[in-house]
Amino acid sequence: MPEKPDRLREEAVKHFNRTIDLMQEGKPEESLEALQKAENAAQEAKSDAILFHTLKARGQILQSLGRLEEALDTYVFSLKISYKLLSEDPGNELYKDTIRLNLNNIGNLGNIFQRAGNFILSKQCYETGLEICQKLLDSHPENTFYQMYAGNTLNNLGELLFSVGQIEEAKEKYEKALEIYEKLLQNYPEDTEYLSDKEMTLNNLGILFSQKEQKEAAKKNFKESLEILEILSKKDPRDQKLKEEISLRREKLEKI
Repeated sequence: MPEKPDRLREEAVKHFNRTIDLMQEGKPEESLEALQKAENAAQEAKSDAILFHTLKARGQILQSLGRLEEALDTYVFSLKISYKLLSEDPGNELYKDTIRLNLNNIGNLGNIFQRAGNFILSKQCYETGLEICQKLLDSHPENTFYQMYAGNTLNNLGELLFSVGQIEEAKEKYEKALEIYEKLLQNYPEDTEYLSDKEMTLNNLGILFSQKEQKEAAKKNFKESLEILEILSKKDPRDQKLKEEISLRREKLEKI
């Protein structure tokens, strides 16, 4: 006879709490075993809230153990489930929060893999996040989180492609990121985060055009990048590092 959902939820919570205790005791491997029991009970009980908490914890534990590919699989699994459920219940805040969390986790892993020189897994992270994010933007084109995530991930993917000599592919990603930032700044022209992100991508394009020996295009992007830095400096005149960066950029621009 199948167990009742209430009993299964209680069982899931019990195993989840045991997971936390084991983590605090410094026993991550045992905590994963307890977490698997919690996840199984949550799935049987059809409790999305508990299931997403267990998947979040599993990804974090695996990441802390350096088992990054397994952590990635967990975040992607959670992302795909939450995306499917959100499409069936578009107003559900739990699903929205879970999607945002998993997109960020996948993007962060992409950055970790990139720093470690793992091109394949880094690219996989960025492209997986972008695929889901683009679907979300198709139905929520004005959502600023999805726009920002897409812009930042395109920029990161551009940096990754540039680092392995895929110059034209990198250029395409940078230009798409720039389009997103420009759209955001049309609605929020004073937003320092959007300005900073646009500046970063303009500078990346300047570096790319310099490598291609396209001096005028490089100069144009570096100049626009510098103009944004000057705007940011006026907003925060006490930022000495920013002032130093502006001086360095001016010298660099004069030498082109």
